[in-house]
Order: sequence, then structure tokens, then C-alpha cells
Amino acid sequence: MIRRSYIYTFVLCLLLCGGFSTTLASTAVVPRDEEMVVESRAIVTGKVIEIATGLDASKGLVFTYVRLRIETVIKGQISESEIVLKELGGEAGDLGTMIFGMPKFEEGQDVFLYLNTWPDGSLRVHQGFLGKFNVTANSSSGRLEIARQEEGSSTQIMTSSAKGTATDRGDLDTYIARINALVGATTDTAEKFEQKYYPGVPVLAAPAGFDRDREFGKIKPNWVSINPARPLRWFEPDSGRQIVFVVNPAGSPQWDYQDDIRQALNAWSTAGASFKAILSGTTGGCGVQTSDGANTISFNNCDGFFAPSSSCSGILAVGGITRYSTSDTKTVNGMTFNRGIEANVSINPYALCIFSNRCQFQEMLTHELGHALGLGHSSDTSATMSAYAHFDGRCALLTADDTTGVKMIYPGASNAGSLRIITGSDLPSVKVERDYAVPLQATGGAGGYRWTMQSGELPSGLLFSASGFLYGRPTASGTFTISLQVKDSSGFATQRNFTLIVQAPNPTPVIVGAELQKKLTVFGNYFDSAAQVVVDGKVMAASLNGSALKTKKKAKLSSGVHVVSVVNEDGKRSNEFTFVID
Repeated sequence: MIRRSYIYTFVLCLLLCGGFSTTLASTAVVPRDEEMVVESRAIVTGKVIEIATGLDASKGLVFTYVRLRIETVIKGQISESEIVLKELGGEAGDLGTMIFGMPKFEEGQDVFLYLNTWPDGSLRVHQGFLGKFNVTANSSSGRLEIARQEEGSSTQIMTSSAKGTATDRGDLDTYIARINALVGATTDTAEKFEQKYYPGVPVLAAPAGFDRDREFGKIKPNWVSINPARPLRWFEPDSGRQIVFVVNPAGSPQWDYQDDIRQALNAWSTAGASFKAILSGTTGGCGVQTSDGANTISFNNCDGFFAPSSSCSGILAVGGITRYSTSDTKTVNGMTFNRGIEANVSINPYALCIFSNRCQFQEMLTHELGHALGLGHSSDTSATMSAYAHFDGRCALLTADDTTGVKMIYPGASNAGSLRIITGSDLPSVKVERDYAVPLQATGGAGGYRWTMQSGELPSGLLFSASGFLYGRPTASGTFTISLQVKDSSGFATQRNFTLIVQAPNPTPVIVGAELQKKLTVFGNYFDSAAQVVVDGKVMAASLNGSALKTKKKAKLSSGVHVVSVVNEDGKRSNEFTFVID
């Protein structure tokens, strides 16, 4: 059952959650209180007295500035009575910036804040919305209480797996006493963290040049809602053009992450909407604070957007349409949209350790790329576009709520023919204890594919996702036959039988001889095609030809005794073979 009228709620979500004012992070794991205390450069309570926006000409992006009257300093070197926070997002003139994960502020609001700084020393909220608590009076007792902003009471927050408390709401005085105690107990740890990640970085009461820019009209008071006045979408598909993304490989995971990106983009492209999003190659661009005209996915935090973290928690990734036009509009399905100009997705390198498998990584990518296509957070907690990660084995799967939303924004997809499976019946083989990852593909029908296994049994160690992703590490050899079904969003289904052969692992390699003729050739048995030759402790790439491995480069060896061994892809190492060069 779809838990919302998407036409209404999608607009509401973008108006309330979009841009700087989004109340939710794109993908988040709630940190423990102790982690927040150690990682923050300042902790304060105060009142919001002014909100302004301005274009940062050096970045080509809009920032929102929040002036705060300080009431209590719990941690940090803040002596001023007022400070100004600088947060990414907002609208200024004809340009807007929307990125999910920023906290929401309102004038007159009382707040409890964990703060860190941008690389230039400008203050901002630590870990986006996770570091901001609203302070309100209890309607019955009158006592002040704190509460972290959430999607709603039904949202399931994913907490850190580490031991400790992650406070979400409570009595203000009690919470302040707890945080004061943690500040005292973690002084040494916090000082080491500060020295490691913020050496020489000041804590500025206001961003450099703020008063000057405000005086000359570059930063203006925000008299209306700082959320986008309209939802956002790409106009390219309306003229048959693709939405193109590129990836910066620096800092990327040590697996086929580009295949994961393609699976996430394919999930949206086959949802029954009228667009196709593709990955076209690599780029040197990165981050969410760089405006270079390319829709970029990156991992290396080159722009310093993500604050340092000591654990696998906090904002895992952010994504959105980072530049859009407020004057170029189009009406679709009775709603007026602003035109997207540039989108970026940035994965937090401090939190990559949270992903224990590629399936989790694919879910995160699918969510963030949904933002980059114009979707906001869903109030349906089962949806992939819900604000919090599920990590329930869905991989790059869209729910009915997700497909309804994207088809509403990009309607008019042409009939793609009958639903059919295009992956062949013979699946790629694999050896025991080797990583395996095969995405099954379908085409046609109404889109929004969901896969299920109808019969048969997978090898132990392999998993099959509803997105059609078969992955894992098989632990037993044999020939396995399974019947898999794919169903589209209209309920039409088709299925196919598949065969997967899991081969027994190779025995330990054995060297029986070696010969040097510029390149070194090693003879023996049970060598892998990806095996490496180790000569006197130096690893050399090699090519397999029958039962012989030949180094790809010349082996410059002096006269005397040398020792060679072979290491297969699975880590099995051969005997050490000694040979002599005259």
C-alpha cells in the first residue's frame, strides 16, 4: 500500500525538506553523544535572531547565514555574544542551491548546537541535522526540552553499532549536565582529535568578510522561506536527452563501484519514467561545493564538506541538485518546477567503513541519486527515498512509492514492449571463496522491477536481492539451478531458469622450475590467471600461458642465488624455489 499521495507529499517534502532547510540527512547513522562531544569544536545553546543568504562567487553556490545569540557555551573558545553560522544551500537572485543533510533554522528559535568549522574557520553545525536540537517548553510541566529534528515519529533512526548513548530527545537541564560531564571526561581525547584534524584552523565568530559583504548587499536578509519556492527537475529528458553523471575515482571503494553506480542509475532509468540517467566516465571534479557544470559522484571529500569523524557514524553521504535556476520553470502534472543545472553526490570517506557489502552501498547510491534527480525524502519509511538507511538487503531497489514519485516528475514514458529477462540462462561461474557479483537485467513492461526466487537453492554464501543483484562469496562447490522471476510495477511477471557453476578452489600452487631470458618464466602447476610472481621479495605482475607464468616486465637480476614464489588471487602461496644466475 502506498502510504502517501505523492503529488501532494512530494511537493511538501521539497518545500519543507529541500535545500538548506531540509530537516533530514540523505543517509545517516546517529552518532553516540560521546562522539559528538569529542568531534565538535564548540557546543552552545542560543536563539536564532536572523537568517540571510548570499552567493559565494568563488564557488558559484548559495550559502545561508544564521545569526545566533549565544546563551551558554558548553565547549569551545567562543567569547562573543553572537556568532554567524555558514551552511550550504538557499536561494540568491536567479540561482539556488539544494543539498540534503543541512539543518533547518527559523528566526526566534531556541537551539542546542554541536558545531565544527569549515576549512577556513567559519562555523557550521556538526554532522548536519544530527548536530541540531530544538529547545521547547513542555506543555504540561513548562520545563525546557531538547529534540533532534526528525522526519516524523514513525521514522526508524539507524543508530551506531558501538556501545553508548545516542540521545534524541530529553530534558534540557539533564542533557546539559550529561554533556558537561562528557566534555570533562573526554578532554584528552578531544584535544588529540583537535590537533589531528584542525591544526591551525581558527574558530571564527562570523565568516571572513561577512559584515563587508552584507554592507554591500552581497548577503541579504531572507524575508521569505529559504526552501526552494518550487520543486526541482531536469528539463533535458523533455527533449530526448540523457541525464549524464561522471565519477571521480579518488578514494573510491576497493570493488567494482562503477557497476554499483550503474545499477543505481538503471533502477531509476527503468522505473517507468521518461528519462535515462547514465554514467559516462571519470572526472577530476569532486565534492558538493564545486560548481563545474558536471554532475559528479565523488568519494574523497576534496572540498572539506564532511567534518572529520572518529567512527562509522554521522552523515554517510549527501546528494542533490546543487545549482538550479529560479527563473527557468516548467509545469508538469499541474506543478511548476525549477530547472536543475548541476547535481553532485558526495560520499563521506570517514564513514565508508559502515558499508559491510556492496548491497548496502547500492542502497545508499540509489537514495542519493534520487535526490540528484529531484526527489525529496519520502514519508513512507519503507521507501528507498526514506531519510534513513534500511540496509535490509534491498540493494538498488525502488519501492512502489519511489516509482510513483519519479513517474510523477518525469511522466510520459513510451511503451517499451513486453517484459522480458535479458540476462542469459548460464550465469558466470565462480570459484569457492571468491567474491561474486552479477546484476540480473530485465527490459520492457511498466518498469519498477522486483525480483524473487521461485525455486532452487543458492550456493551457501550467496545472496539474491529483490533488485536482481546476486552477490556474496560461495562456500561450497557444485552446479546450482535456480528459477528467478521479475515483476514490473503493473504486476506482470516473467521468469527464467539459471545455472550457476561454483568451482572447487585451486590447490596450492607449486613451482618446479624457473628460467630467465630478460623476463622471468616460472614453471609449475595450479597457477591462477591473476597470480603474481615474487622475486627476492619484490612482487611482479605476470601473464599465464598454460602451466607457465612470465613476468610482464624484464626481471633485472644480478648474478647469484635468487628465490621466487607465486601468489594466487586467493592468497595461496607456492613453495619457494631457488635458482642461480651465473
